[in-house]
Amino acid sequence: MRQKILICITLSLIILTAFLPVLTASFVSLDDPEHLLKNPAVSLTSLSDIKNSFTQTINHVYLPLTTLSFAVEKFFFGFNPLVFHIDNLILHIITTIGVFFLACRLGISLRAAFLAALLFGLHPMKVESVAWVTERKDVLYAFFYVLALHTYLSYVKTKSAYFYIATLCLGILSILSKAMGLSLGLILLLIDWQQQRKITLNVILEKCPFFFYSAWIGSISYLPHMRNPIIDIGHSILVWSWCFCFYLWKFIFPATVSPYYRLPEPIVLTHWPYALSLLATIGVALLMILKRHNRLLLFACTYYFLSIFFLLRFDQGLDSSVVSDRFMYLPCLGICLLVGIYADRLCNNKWMIAVIVAILLMLGTKTYRQCFVWQNSLNLWNELISKYPEGFAAYLNRGQIFVAQGQHNLAIADYTKAIELEPAFPGSYVNRGTVLAQTGRTQEAMADFDKALSLNPTIAEAYFNRAIIKEKNNDFKGALADLLVAQRYHAPIPAYFLKRVEEESSKESR
Repeated sequence: MRQKILICITLSLIILTAFLPVLTASFVSLDDPEHLLKNPAVSLTSLSDIKNSFTQTINHVYLPLTTLSFAVEKFFFGFNPLVFHIDNLILHIITTIGVFFLACRLGISLRAAFLAALLFGLHPMKVESVAWVTERKDVLYAFFYVLALHTYLSYVKTKSAYFYIATLCLGILSILSKAMGLSLGLILLLIDWQQQRKITLNVILEKCPFFFYSAWIGSISYLPHMRNPIIDIGHSILVWSWCFCFYLWKFIFPATVSPYYRLPEPIVLTHWPYALSLLATIGVALLMILKRHNRLLLFACTYYFLSIFFLLRFDQGLDSSVVSDRFMYLPCLGICLLVGIYADRLCNNKWMIAVIVAILLMLGTKTYRQCFVWQNSLNLWNELISKYPEGFAAYLNRGQIFVAQGQHNLAIADYTKAIELEPAFPGSYVNRGTVLAQTGRTQEAMADFDKALSLNPTIAEAYFNRAIIKEKNNDFKGALADLLVAQRYHAPIPAYFLKRVEEESSKESR
């Protein structure tokens, strides 16, 4: 036991060192406002606020326990980013230690378990889940999920109803933190097979409560995000196989990790990413068939597939990234165990030990550097622009940061670039027009507001801002007309301003 305690301390110190930059990070403008800073359910003042956490969805995603954890932190510490980042990191470290003990309980040697857990905790693909406050849902669901695997192993060994109930409760807590917890019932069946437990009808019936709550709770998040195949089944297969291989490839070779990944174009079999992905998918399937007696390989591959299956897309995902590092947070567990065992076997050679240490050092260094991407919003959008300079949304978001910093010329330049890349998006014109108006360039601002309304005549902000310019130019009738339309689209118009324009417009009429 003393060895295990020393290993846990070592794991904690290594991971803390690798993720140290997150302790100086702030919140970022990517989803943190919606999930945390502007989320009314995070204001914990009464029991009804706790109820709100369990009755709302955020971006059509149901994660009440994650929201409640934010509410508790905010109640005691306010919006102190250090507290939120520390809690994310602590959850990640505890989950990594849980992976180490899980590996030991699955019959893996101490050294192999240490290497598997170290790979799990140190991998650069974990940065997004740990360094981004919004992704508390990853580290929280994984924490309960790994605990559930522990209690289930105890149940398999003792047949105690207490361990079964504990597994069920932990599973519910996991899926209430993030919908990816819905795979637990399938993974428990895989654990049964790994433990050489005979798969009988009773064993399957044991999992019915897990499947029931997974279908009930998981559907709240999953159904709004269900996708239809694109164009035809052939294209869908290509996208699906690319997603399946993407995570494996990125985990094995994490030379470049990013907050966003774009689907390769065009989506055709002759395009090498899809041709190689399809061949690799078929290769993995054949490998599992040929090596079906290798229980370790079968467990690792099946664990990966069952835990990430619901996130494998078969559409273009124009609304968001088709793949994300955070989706691999827990599905990589089986692969980590596999790598840990084979790395342990290589440790009998001193040169191989040096190679393994070098690889771990490179992973740790990459993780450390990647943490700086999530230090603040500006770093994040700079990173996205450097990786995907043709994406207009990153320029829009960076422009908002420049506005907050008072760097109006830089903001105008970013909004102009966003318009060049996507001239049909009205929000870019509204944002640029607002900044132009603030800097006294009212004619250019009016042109931008007019263009935005020609693209979308329901933008209340454009009407309101245009009314302000008209009021300053003593065009009170025009200002009043715009204010009334803005009011119709629920713009928050100051009462004194509306009254003044109405009075001046009335004087003009007389």
